[in-house]
Amino acid sequence: MTLESVALFGLVSSRGDVIVVAVAAVLVIITLSVCVKLYLLLKKTKVTCKELIAANRDMEAAVKAKGEFLVDMSHEIRTPMNALTSFTEILTQRVSQNCSAELKEETEGILDIIKKNCRDLLCIINDVLDYIKIDANLLEIESKPMSIKQIIHDVCHVEKPNVIAKHLNLSIKYNGDIPPTILSDPVRIRQILSNLINNAVKFTEKGTITVLCEVINNEEPLSTKTTNPETPSKEGGEHQNSSFSASSMQLKISVIDTGIGIAQAQLQELFKPFRQSDSSVPRRNRIAGLGLSVAMRLATLMDGTIHIESEPGQGSTFALLLNVYVPEGTPPILMTRGDKTVSQGSKIHSGIDIRDPKKLATTSDKNRPLQNVRVLVVEDMVVNQVIVATLLRDAGAQVEIADNGATGVQKVMQDMDNGLFFDIILMDMQMPVMDGYEATAFLRKHTYHRPIVAVTAHALTGDREKTLQAGCDDYIAKPIDNQTLIEMIRKHVGRSA
Repeated sequence: MTLESVALFGLVSSRGDVIVVAVAAVLVIITLSVCVKLYLLLKKTKVTCKELIAANRDMEAAVKAKGEFLVDMSHEIRTPMNALTSFTEILTQRVSQNCSAELKEETEGILDIIKKNCRDLLCIINDVLDYIKIDANLLEIESKPMSIKQIIHDVCHVEKPNVIAKHLNLSIKYNGDIPPTILSDPVRIRQILSNLINNAVKFTEKGTITVLCEVINNEEPLSTKTTNPETPSKEGGEHQNSSFSASSMQLKISVIDTGIGIAQAQLQELFKPFRQSDSSVPRRNRIAGLGLSVAMRLATLMDGTIHIESEPGQGSTFALLLNVYVPEGTPPILMTRGDKTVSQGSKIHSGIDIRDPKKLATTSDKNRPLQNVRVLVVEDMVVNQVIVATLLRDAGAQVEIADNGATGVQKVMQDMDNGLFFDIILMDMQMPVMDGYEATAFLRKHTYHRPIVAVTAHALTGDREKTLQAGCDDYIAKPIDNQTLIEMIRKHVGRSA
């Protein structure tokens, strides 16, 4: 190799090293730049995560506050509603017994208007509270043994006065083999059917309303599953699984009326909150516009839906479709009608026509159904004390009052020391000094075994279970239905005798 060749090779090698160094420097700069960017991104992400955690914490606090607000609102609204509805019933009874025929007719007409508006206002309150609960994911769907025929019969019976007042015919029909017992949420099914049947009565001026219950065949039959529908579901209606043998089926309950009907273009608007069809809904019948929206959302939570078929001037059909469970090996739930318990196979329930106004009359032998029943009313609000005491004394009961749980406990213990017992205790649950939960638990611990019924304005999901866990035998929510309370007292006093 010549001297010139060696010099040239050295020059090339030197240039190659420079290129390598330059490339390496560029790579280092790019790497450092990427690292800086990653660091800034990670720092920003860390801040974002903190913000997300804080936002989630704020959201949870807001949901909790919303739930607490619901509890307070339910209590605060139901308490004055209790006074309105109960005193109206008491006045109606006294007018019926003591007024002249002319004054009775005029006064009862006024009282009927008050009662109707109280019921409408309570429906609006319940719809608003349920809408908020569903929106906040605070409403739970239960699944327990129930008789669908009993639910349908009870809802139609409640609507009976409105049906008679409008000279309509309301009938119940069953198509096919309806199981005597299903597993579902009886409270929510009752609420949905009440809304659908009430709407049918409201928007039907003449003709008939038919409630048709049937099992429908699916194109893809629901297979037998292993589940535990008796366990309360998670929020949003998801059922928890456990070992319980039950088969699935699809149930359809249709409410068919001969009312004003609805135009096709307006059908989809019915289930939207605060919406009503302007042309088909008489102004006198318009209310909050939440009932059907709540009904649809409840049906959806229960793995179902509501279908509508309607034509203006020809009537409407609202059909509730539900996927329900049928328990295997469970004794059938017997239906009750009045004071009778009958098998669901009885002809009396194969079709029920409700159209006889004479059956609405109250007979004189039922005016004092609680004769000599000794009742302790534990209630802190004076107006509620007067309401319940007046109602029960008019029904023949002997009533004593305690204005908080501690006073109530003292009265009960003093009587027990003297060998006396109250036949039943009506216990408010939210009171000063000692609330109803503490008072009930104390009495149960000290061997008081007579019936205790919780009478409370708390009417949200879980409130009933909470009172039963405290030791109460039953639960009734304010505003109180007077006849329901009397029947509940009769049932428990008879059971404890």
